[in-house]
Amino acid sequence: MKKRYFSIIFILVFLFAFTGQAIGASLYTISVLDNNLVKVESLKEDKSMRIMVEKESEKYYYSLNKTVEIIPLQLGKGTYTIKILQNTSGDKYKVVQKQDINVTNNNLSEVYLASTQPVYWDDKEKVIELAQSLTKGKNTDMEKIESIYKYIVNNIKYDYNKIKGLSNDYVPEIDKVLDDKSGICYDYAALFAGMLRSLGIPTKLVKGYKSDLKEYHAWNQVLLDGNWVVIDTTYDAALKKDNVKISMIKDAIEYNNVREY
Repeated sequence: MKKRYFSIIFILVFLFAFTGQAIGASLYTISVLDNNLVKVESLKEDKSMRIMVEKESEKYYYSLNKTVEIIPLQLGKGTYTIKILQNTSGDKYKVVQKQDINVTNNNLSEVYLASTQPVYWDDKEKVIELAQSLTKGKNTDMEKIESIYKYIVNNIKYDYNKIKGLSNDYVPEIDKVLDDKSGICYDYAALFAGMLRSLGIPTKLVKGYKSDLKEYHAWNQVLLDGNWVVIDTTYDAALKKDNVKISMIKDAIEYNNVREY
């Protein structure tokens, strides 16, 4: 009996030394920030992992590319279930950790100002500085929005080759989009959202469908004078290239929102 006991102890010590993790201890720490965001911290990077945020019938999936990921709680007050998923094969995943959180005082304006996946902006100095430079002397939100909009539409080109080799865990790096002066619709929308959020203007990145496009698309909704207005920088950049007259604010009926970040 004593021999078996020491064997078990040896195995536990060996596993701890090998993995750096006590048996039964969690690899991921899930915490809530100001009732608006979830922080997921991990001991190591592992791109086979995903984060799923579930509330009632809604499910959102996020990449787990960094040791700290900030995820928006954009589905309002109530109980959220956060699941850490591990890829087993192909598109199949298993739940390795689960935690319920109760959100009692959710502020959506704050959610859409935060630096969260997929709109990480607070450590992008070039992006922040450009947004400030473009809006210097502008007094109203409309003036600031128009300045950022014009810059992106006039300077960012659509990259038709990028989408071909894109992984399903892709998250825009808006400073790289700015440096490359090119991207796909996801990049356009993330850059626009990041620049406006850095100026204190609540902005959503929206995914879904536009009535005259077959492909899955991304655009923005911006809080202007108390109303969410639709702005599509990717679409307008293409129209401008063809010298078509454009209007910055779109008719919302032309857009079908599937996901909002």
